[in-house]
Amino acid sequence: MLQNRKPKGFTLIELLVVIAIISILAAILFPVFARARENARRASCMSNLKQVGLGVMMYTQDYDEKYPPTVIYGGPNYPDGYQWSGTANLWFWPQIIYPYTKSDEVYECPSATGYPTRTSGGVTRITPLSLNYGVNMTIIRDLTYSTISPLSLAAVNSPSQTYMMMDSGYYRINVPYTVGTVHSGWGWLPGSGALGATFYSTDPPGDWQTGRHFDGVNVAFADGHVKWLKSSVVYNEAVKCTSCSYGSSSFVGNSAWNPTAP
Repeated sequence: MLQNRKPKGFTLIELLVVIAIISILAAILFPVFARARENARRASCMSNLKQVGLGVMMYTQDYDEKYPPTVIYGGPNYPDGYQWSGTANLWFWPQIIYPYTKSDEVYECPSATGYPTRTSGGVTRITPLSLNYGVNMTIIRDLTYSTISPLSLAAVNSPSQTYMMMDSGYYRINVPYTVGTVHSGWGWLPGSGALGATFYSTDPPGDWQTGRHFDGVNVAFADGHVKWLKSSVVYNEAVKCTSCSYGSSSFVGNSAWNPTAP
């Protein structure tokens, strides 16, 4: 006569082996997934900069082949309908080229974190003090100063090799501050903290040390094309530009930051 047998369960050793295999697979796959996610964010960021770069190029065709300004006193009728600054009537470069991009979201890098926002008219946006992309002020110039005039396309000797804008912690980058003691008002290059630059406060942002995309940044060049570069490459180019302050009438150094470099 057959006896009823109870189904045999897993032994403790078998369970431990399964758990160990799952743990090993997770340790292998999780970094791969994280890298894949960051690759997607980097691609989205590059797409943003490509749209912005094309917007700048279209602007130049409509304005006598002159690059747009960094910031101007434009008046109360903001192109995107939003006052970005506590100072009224200021138009920042993303607003100036807004008619060509038709979006403020393209100025937000998906890998940038920890940036404050402000709400106006029920709409919440990043502030210009924390804009995710900054312009090279030797090209996109601050016209609130009467001594500064817009730069023309013809004045850039090698547009395909000259930085126009990039991942940043502010809407503008004044080159000397990239490699020195960086004040937030002049922008910072993500990853430059690990390369020798210092921050003006004791609480720098996270990507100040690490870079934003695999120890690097996305860069839009003066002809509108975009590529990813190591933060160290962009930083070392800034070191070579010995006189690239936005207030200078001439720039010194064969550097990708220098619009007059051969």
